[in-house]
Amino acid sequence: MNTKHVLILAALAAASAAATAVTLRNSPQSIAADRRGERMFPALLQRANDVATISIRDNDREFTVERRDNGFFDKDSRYVARPESFRDMVAGAATMTFEEAKTADPARYGDLGLAEIGQGDKSGRLVTMRDAKGETLAQVIVGNPDATVGGARGGMYVRFPNSPQTWLARGQLRAPAPHAAWFEINLINLNRDALARLELSGGGLDEVKMAAEKKGEDLKLETPAPEGRTPENGKVLRLSFMVDPLSFQDVRAPKGDLKPDARKLVAYGHNGLKITVTSVGPVEDGWVHMAVEATSEESKAQAEELAPKIHGFEFKLSKNDSDMMAWGLRDFTAEAKS
Repeated sequence: MNTKHVLILAALAAASAAATAVTLRNSPQSIAADRRGERMFPALLQRANDVATISIRDNDREFTVERRDNGFFDKDSRYVARPESFRDMVAGAATMTFEEAKTADPARYGDLGLAEIGQGDKSGRLVTMRDAKGETLAQVIVGNPDATVGGARGGMYVRFPNSPQTWLARGQLRAPAPHAAWFEINLINLNRDALARLELSGGGLDEVKMAAEKKGEDLKLETPAPEGRTPENGKVLRLSFMVDPLSFQDVRAPKGDLKPDARKLVAYGHNGLKITVTSVGPVEDGWVHMAVEATSEESKAQAEELAPKIHGFEFKLSKNDSDMMAWGLRDFTAEAKS
């Protein structure tokens, strides 16, 4: 973590300490064994820069982001993660304080978003922070936010593993959800001015081609429509939205070789940029491989900038986008009016 990150954590810590002092002066102190104002992870403030990994366990899977000298990365796929998400979570944990003891009845955990993993929206999310040697620096199950705690940061419900007691905490430990929120998911925008051509082929489905004759014009269907049908421009326009922006919902390391007859979407920019999106496995699953190529000198710099973001990974498209990958000529046409 660089000097800027250290300074930000220090500033947050100072602000939190001041806020805690005000809270202690102004809050009732009559509850026996009240822990109000105590830091949840008192040692983390001094060891914030030692946090090397953050793992989040929820209903879907365990997701780990790790810090290296050159940035922050998803441990499984090695895809680059947002540094601010990592930094904000460490700062949040380091400055969280106890506000009030809540229920210790497991039957009521779901009301606070702290139910055991596997119970859908009522489940908590287990957050674990470790140093480079694997030592746990902070571990807590986070649940619903709470607006009753004063101050700009608000509060949230938490529970510690292997403890029945739940707590309302002052502060926030914002674990990005879904996991794709850790990433910059918009890879590139091939908008109306940039997009020259789209082609669908392979997968045992129709081959469909569409193009814009001039820069700034909408795409038009090139492939002849089936007999008795005419192009439906609205559907053609919808397919163009798939690359405006070209985005994803999840990322992983490659699972295997691509099939030569896999379904493909190829997008061409007016400047010569070529992007190929190839299905990995069944089209409906939404997992794809992406490749970028410069077919002109004009597009070379753009391709070089985009390549590290997409080469060596597989991406999951939204259901809407994966559905369009399977569209054929009938989807881009309508019955001719008599």
